Amino acid sequence: MLQTMKAGQPVALEDYQRFINALKRMRMEIFALKRDIEEALYALDPLTGIPGRIGLLAKLREQQSLVERGVQPCCLAMMDLDEFKLINDKYGHSVGDQVLIAFAHHAMEHLRPYDKVFRYGGEEFLIILPDTSLEEACDIIQRLRESLARLPHHLGAEGEVNVTASFGITMLDANTPIEKDIEHADEALYRAKSAGRNCCVAWKPTPPEDGVPQQRDHAA
Repeated sequence: MLQTMKAGQPVALEDYQRFINALKRMRMEIFALKRDIEEALYALDPLTGIPGRIGLLAKLREQQSLVERGVQPCCLAMMDLDEFKLINDKYGHSVGDQVLIAFAHHAMEHLRPYDKVFRYGGEEFLIILPDTSLEEACDIIQRLRESLARLPHHLGAEGEVNVTASFGITMLDANTPIEKDIEHADEALYRAKSAGRNCCVAWKPTPPEDGVPQQRDHAA
């Protein structure tokens, strides 16, 4: 069209309409892309750079749908840093922030590519393990727990410190509200803390007379 105008020839109405329509489509695509980028950035936790709670429920509903259709099982793991308040009190919040960042990135790098890590709040993280049985999830999280406990956090002149984490694990149930499954992971996490921290506990339905989650993989 520009070449036609440069040559001093009139632009056909049909060509002009096609140009206007193409311009409108391009503007709409740019707007949609801008919105997608803004939503993706908004969904990220500003400290650790990993997804926050904003996109968590949508991802869990997607996984629960796969469980319901019998496509694949899925497990959740709630991770909480042990005695994190002591780190903040002793070394300062800037060191505490660096520990959180290191934990988040280490977890993402040492889990499978399709596993998802979300910052749930404070020093708590929620891990989604698709296509994973409870037994497999316990093995995966146990290895992660051990590697996190060995991870050094440098303090400059004060040397370095190691920080441990406790985990509560549960299956994602197709017939249970997602919020309840998160509660189950949290209950198992509480049991891990009560058992001495730095361990993994798997939540399982138990008979009424027993009434407590099953525990496994205690750390020495």
